[in-house]
Amino acid sequence: MKEFLDDDRAANAAIKTAIGARLFKRQAYASIDLRRHVDTMSEFRAWLQEFSTLGAFPPHDWMLPRVKTALAKASRKAKIVARGPLEIRVLRKVP
Repeated sequence: MKEFLDDDRAANAAIKTAIGARLFKRQAYASIDLRRHVDTMSEFRAWLQEFSTLGAFPPHDWMLPRVKTALAKASRKAKIVARGPLEIRVLRKVP
């Protein structure tokens, strides 16, 4: 996918600065591999449309023909899976 990650990078830098200034302390961390399974192109198209409207993401229409072509070449039992990491960091404010 082709999202702009400038805001994410700025947020990560701000957190790093706050921890470095001892305003917050790391308390916990988890990394989860998120997976979204869909059975049909119409379900994938609906998910992609919903995902794209969550933020200021560029259009992902370029992805639809690629997925459709890959699905046509695959076996009948093929599924579409979108996945990516989710990182969760818990911080505690230092008194």
